[in-house]
Amino acid sequence: MANNENSSDIIERGDIFFFYRPKIDTEEVKDIKDVQRFYMITGTESTTSNKRKEDTYRLFLVGQKQLPEIVEGKSTLKERNWALNILTTTNAEDIHKEFLPAEYTTESRGNRRLAAATPAGEGKYLIVKHDGHTELAYLLELPQELGPTQKEFEIRKEASYIISVKNPKISMPGFAAFSSARKPEYPNRLMEMFGDKRWIDIENSELLDYENAQLLLIGARKKDVKDELEIDIDEEKENQKSADIFKELKVRKEEVPLKPLLKGKFPAKEEIPIAQEVKHISKNESPGRGGKKGGKITASKSPSAAAIAKLLSGIDFPKDKTKVIEHAERNKTKLHLSENVIGTLNEIPDRTYHNMADVEKAIGNIR
Repeated sequence: MANNENSSDIIERGDIFFFYRPKIDTEEVKDIKDVQRFYMITGTESTTSNKRKEDTYRLFLVGQKQLPEIVEGKSTLKERNWALNILTTTNAEDIHKEFLPAEYTTESRGNRRLAAATPAGEGKYLIVKHDGHTELAYLLELPQELGPTQKEFEIRKEASYIISVKNPKISMPGFAAFSSARKPEYPNRLMEMFGDKRWIDIENSELLDYENAQLLLIGARKKDVKDELEIDIDEEKENQKSADIFKELKVRKEEVPLKPLLKGKFPAKEEIPIAQEVKHISKNESPGRGGKKGGKITASKSPSAAAIAKLLSGIDFPKDKTKVIEHAERNKTKLHLSENVIGTLNEIPDRTYHNMADVEKAIGNIR
């Protein structure tokens, strides 16, 4: 418990991660204008202090594609921002699936592609009760030195934000970032906490667990966070081998560019790994149409076109199925986890293939 009125009560602690996803069909990100979406993930351990029986991961979509600005001695609209819970899970693999590259088809523009989500930061966070409100505070562990990537997303070495959650029963003009049809399905015991208030503090962290929960973040502090809040955040000196983003979120190093996470810089086109699997989504799940309802994972996965092309490079069509697989086997050292692609090739129909598009179409029909 707090010792005085200015110290803080800890409500929750855990790991925090930041990711971004490039815009549709964008091969190289140079700044925020090339970014489709920006995400924040909280990973809460199953500890007595957190009052949880299982590790819990929450995926938040962050508005305006960046965290709120923090301007000392000045109040601006950019100091406020929203976040939406689009997925809560006890299985970190679900987060990995959400962040896979995605493909979908439109009638007007044909096949469209979304690149995999890219990690941009990792650290430790606390949610605390302080001076009559609740704050989300974090200390960044990776990258060790901030760079252009973090600057674009307003990710700081340390920061805190006043955090509150919206009453799903009250509509608010000027806060129309979300569809009125999408509301968190809070049980009565949590709904009673709202009363007739539009926003309430996060005194019970279960309020954050429900998909479609809507948060308001207001910039509060950008330095001396631990001293001002009188808290202890157990940050660790992380590196590529020890990073929680690989251990906790199951991110595979060979699947995503690590330059933003380790060096703070956006990767060049040639530094982006070839996607080895891709999920296929409907056009209604594509960006700009609201995304998946409730963050449920419904998309199927298959090898990406780039991975197929890598294994079949140099092949002389036409070839029957057996010859296609034999050629892929000879090239398997060119691609990490090539057995996944070869396994899929074994499922295509037993016939003659006349070009690469013919093979890709056959794979696309395996759902």
